[in-house]
Amino acid sequence: MYGMIHKAARDMVVTKFGEDAWEIVAKDANTGDEHLLSMSTYDDEILYAMVKSACKVLELTQEQVYENFGRCFVEVTLQTNFKSLLHTYGGTSFALFENLNTLHETISTTYTGYRPPLFEVTRRTDNEIDLFYQSGRGGLSPFVRGMIVGLADFYGEVVLITEEEEIATMDGERIRFRLVRE
Repeated sequence: MYGMIHKAARDMVVTKFGEDAWEIVAKDANTGDEHLLSMSTYDDEILYAMVKSACKVLELTQEQVYENFGRCFVEVTLQTNFKSLLHTYGGTSFALFENLNTLHETISTTYTGYRPPLFEVTRRTDNEIDLFYQSGRGGLSPFVRGMIVGLADFYGEVVLITEEEEIATMDGERIRFRLVRE
């Protein structure tokens, strides 16, 4: 994963729980500022260690940490030049969700070795879609859930996840999120 992800994890802990909490999480996870360089690639285990440590230190479940982290990732990303990029790929959350693979293709020209997840959208109605998320990494669906909420907030929308279904896959995970825009 890229340091941009790690930086967002740090920012989530600092914003919600304070710098002292981050110091404890970082020490427990044996990580530091050297793992926060946005354009650098790091072993996935670093993020998993951060999350495991955050669970202990913050007394939250893994799911809660990942969901908070997903929302914070959107907020951190929007503080960079990605904010204008998001508008390029959609004027609503649903339009963006339909263009996530294209967005990731664009991003992959900047980040070498980038392994983005795949997304697929099936429109049910104008205000209801099925968003399929597939990744070779397992256990990140709560992160995606947080990002969905964060992106809806970005567009000034309320999007509810009314169903979530895990679909069997040989590696990683594939999840169907049923989304309803109010």
